[in-house]
Amino acid sequence: MTEPDTRQLRVVIADDDAFTLSLVSGGLEAKGFAVTAATSVAQALEAVRAVDPHAVVSDLNFGTVETGSELLQQVAEEFPWVGLVVLTSHRSPELAVSNPEKIPAGAVYLVKSQLGRIDDLADAVHRAISGQANDDTLPDDERPDDGVPTVTAAQADVLRMLAEGASTRALAEARGTTVRAVETMLNRLFVALGLDTGENANPRVAAVTMWQRGGIRVR
Repeated sequence: MTEPDTRQLRVVIADDDAFTLSLVSGGLEAKGFAVTAATSVAQALEAVRAVDPHAVVSDLNFGTVETGSELLQQVAEEFPWVGLVVLTSHRSPELAVSNPEKIPAGAVYLVKSQLGRIDDLADAVHRAISGQANDDTLPDDERPDDGVPTVTAAQADVLRMLAEGASTRALAEARGTTVRAVETMLNRLFVALGLDTGENANPRVAAVTMWQRGGIRVR
């Protein structure tokens, strides 16, 4: 089977992690794509407007107020012909950012830990450019059960803030509730994740570790 000609395909890769950015950029360049790398939302938008790419591959969480959701939404509004690919550590976007609803419909969704080969990413870029939807764009609640711990959208929001360093009091203030209510929510979250909540356990650290590894799904 002849591989598609990618020599004329321009791709903007946006990720704040230097190692991931280098790995993904190098892999796609080896496949023949013309790659422009960006480490922030602003830099990525500037690159899109400069090089007029065929596709944008973006992380969601840039560690700043600006998110990949906003980047992809802006690209979809200004350049609706550009293919969009989400490449994130999290199985559900609610775990990565507070505004997952801004991710344009039809964006191909990939989880970094499930990406076995660079060919899979290259294929996703081609599908995004051609507008071919597949299982990568299906909501998680429509995927088969694979034993991955599942939390509610509210629990995902709390876990994301917990991973960002929020204290119990800060969580209560952000959610407009009491510290006691947040403590109850945290306990239910830890139970949903199957974590030990005993005296000698540290479920907060364990939960954040699971979040970092992308081993959680939102229903």
